[in-house]
Amino acid sequence: MFESITAFSEGWRFHIRGIRFGFSHLSFLTLSIVPFLITLALYIFAFYMFTLYADNLLRMVWHVETGESSTYVGWLYWAYLHVVKFFLYLIVLVVMFYMFIVLSNVLASPVYDYISTRYERIHYQNAPREQVASPAKGVLTVMKEEVKKALLMLVIPLPLLFVPVVGTVLSFIVAGVLIAWDYIDFSLSRDYPLLKDRIKAVWRYKLILLGFGCPLLIPFLGLIIMPFAILGSTKLYFDRMKETPKIETLS
Repeated sequence: MFESITAFSEGWRFHIRGIRFGFSHLSFLTLSIVPFLITLALYIFAFYMFTLYADNLLRMVWHVETGESSTYVGWLYWAYLHVVKFFLYLIVLVVMFYMFIVLSNVLASPVYDYISTRYERIHYQNAPREQVASPAKGVLTVMKEEVKKALLMLVIPLPLLFVPVVGTVLSFIVAGVLIAWDYIDFSLSRDYPLLKDRIKAVWRYKLILLGFGCPLLIPFLGLIIMPFAILGSTKLYFDRMKETPKIETLS
């Protein structure tokens, strides 16, 4: 139990390390913040469009003319428009924010892959040639792989939201691990090209990845730390995961 708590807390502390690294290496920070700002603009536009048509959406589901129904039905309709609207906004905010992270990583994947490759070269600048990072993958290859992961990240956690109580908790846990994996995979995939080997590595470090991913799922906190997430996750991989012996290849 204590080891689990330690691993979880170690995961979120890598966000702090990523922020420190970003401000001490502004070239890395510039690379990570540009795609974030582009995606943020798209997210704000999408949420604005939702707010314009949210009332119309609710009226399409149920609409009562004022003065033509009983007081009891009027109260129910008032509660429907205000209480349900609140939860609708809350759900849409969380779901859209999660989708925003996924979309952001797809659009920024070539940049994130370059950041990871560049960091590895610096990390092993005094290492023998065989330990130096392999060249960054092509833009289309990186984006293709990122789209595959994005579909996986949308298919698994989002349906769990519709399972009462337990589903909400499980979706948050699963989404936290998947989000962390999405960032770390830019480094992980170079050492383990096979998906099955990467999944085994993710399972081995699931608690530290959960600790890293959970803060990113908190809407406003996630927005603040998201530009630094690729920096923190890259440090997490090279400082915590890569230093251990290589995982065994699954048969």
